Amino acid sequence: MKKVFIFVLSAILFLQGCSANGSDQEFVEWGEYSTSQEERLKKNRIEFRVEDEKIYIKEKDIDKVVACCS
Repeated sequence: MKKVFIFVLSAILFLQGCSANGSDQEFVEWGEYSTSQEERLKKNRIEFRVEDEKIYIKEKDIDKVVACCS
């Protein structure tokens, strides 16, 4: 019985770890970097990255970015 419990618990933890929780979402290019765009994104608490003078946002945040930064 103890082995079954450990197996089930291990399986649940493994599957939970494999589920997509949004933290591994793909970043998409939003536009050219500017300090004003960066300030707007920070003010609206939108996660972003800057690489090679381009701003990348998470795919799930596109609607929020359009609303605040267009």
